[in-house]
Amino acid sequence: MDHQHTKPTAFEEKVQKLGLNRETCAASEELRRWCERNKEECYIPEWLLEQWGMSVDPNAPIQPKSRVA
Repeated sequence: MDHQHTKPTAFEEKVQKLGLNRETCAASEELRRWCERNKEECYIPEWLLEQWGMSVDPNAPIQPKSRVA
């Protein structure tokens, strides 16, 4: 099976830049603020949105971003 290297999402890039992992994401205020600003434009895992009580407009198309905001 051929595995292609996929480009990380803007969310994954932000998590990596902040030095976070799945266990520490929810405690990061900086990541939370970034997600609030970008939740309509970037993919953010549902489990994290639910943990923070955030909702996303289901009609808003998610557009891939070429850079981290």
